[in-house]
Amino acid sequence: MRHTKIVATIGPATEADSEIDALLAAGVDVFRINFSHGTRDGHRRMSERVRARAARAGRIVAVLQDLAGPKIRIGALADGPSVDVATGATLCIATGEFLGSADRVSTTFAPLANAVSPGDELMLDDGRIALRVVESNGSEIVTRVEHGGALCAHKGISARGVDFPLSALTERDVDDLEYGLTLGVDFVGLSFVQTGDDLRRAREVAHRAGVTDVALVAKIERPQAIDRFDDILDAADGVMVARGDLGLEIPLAQVPRVQKDLTRRARAAAVPVIVATEVLDTMRRAPRPTRAEVSDAANAVADGADAIMLSGETAVGSYPALAVQTLDEVIRDAERSPPSVAVGGEVGHRHGRALCEAAVRLAATAEASAIVAVTRSGATARQLAALRPHIPIHAVTDQTAVARRLTLVRGVGPIVVATDLLEMGALKQELVVRGTVSAGDAVAFVRVHDDLARADANFVELQRF
Repeated sequence: MRHTKIVATIGPATEADSEIDALLAAGVDVFRINFSHGTRDGHRRMSERVRARAARAGRIVAVLQDLAGPKIRIGALADGPSVDVATGATLCIATGEFLGSADRVSTTFAPLANAVSPGDELMLDDGRIALRVVESNGSEIVTRVEHGGALCAHKGISARGVDFPLSALTERDVDDLEYGLTLGVDFVGLSFVQTGDDLRRAREVAHRAGVTDVALVAKIERPQAIDRFDDILDAADGVMVARGDLGLEIPLAQVPRVQKDLTRRARAAAVPVIVATEVLDTMRRAPRPTRAEVSDAANAVADGADAIMLSGETAVGSYPALAVQTLDEVIRDAERSPPSVAVGGEVGHRHGRALCEAAVRLAATAEASAIVAVTRSGATARQLAALRPHIPIHAVTDQTAVARRLTLVRGVGPIVVATDLLEMGALKQELVVRGTVSAGDAVAFVRVHDDLARADANFVELQRF
């Protein structure tokens, strides 16, 4: 069993049933729908197709809705899809909506002109074009082009070191979140999170929409999020180290260290962590990744990331299924190395942590082939995963929604059974029938309940089949 999960973005290259089937066969665990692009009708169709094709394939997979967030962009251009911006030239960025040119472009993000100061650095199109602010009058910014190039319409603007008093949840995000909840998405990704309050506001929106249990993934893309990471971890159900925008907001040389630090801290809190952006970017247009990309993915595995995400590789790339197959092979080989030291955090009750630690130690001593966690909320499986055992964790639940959320957790394979099969005698027979365990296997079972008087629901047991 591959322990590290694969998140794949679905898009124009993979919206057909045959492409979704190919991604499922290649091993995708979570499908990401990027709400920065496309239409609501298109998002609905994608979600429905993923659900239908996964059911047809007998797979439990999750759907991650990724909200756009307060992304700053330039507007449309007058002369074609792009203009050439020359190094050393002057480029003005003005607040408003008009067709831009090689020396003057628009943005509808009014706070930008008030937030920047002379000397600040602005980057366009993921850093491909670099600008230095000369002056700003509150509505128009005059910049000098330090690194020019072809600038396309609607590309993003990054302002390193500029602090915007923004919520990560825009009015559009609120509408999209409410719509996503009607689709039954399993995770919601919040872009440009800066504090834990951003996540708490999203939960309030979900509660007003009648959803009391929404799983929120905080995308770490701004330096403010790094400074307030503990607060974010306390409010999040998962975090994503989104290295694209993050690499524009902090010095590029710091990104690997920050990635490792955030991964370690998320693991310590038993919060699933996704490493994202340009993992196998070469495979958008070529059938093989670079050696550096392969090493990057393998290092994320070694650091203990729960999941690795593909973006353009599967959304618009020429080889989407092959990209997933390649990442699957890289992960499996990387997992042959000795596992990193466990740093499991506290999930649920303290006695639950003790029972999970006992299950992992017992499984190691007995050379068990797997650990089976019987769980209603998923907490026991997450706690076991945080301890990073080198054998699979089978999370047995009668809740389909819980099973889907566990698809993001490293080393956990969710199994959905009828409620009457959660009783241990019936469950053991069911696992044999399903082929989850075989004759001769030693398996550690663990079950945790907050009621300590429930001896039948607080135990660790080892059995050889």
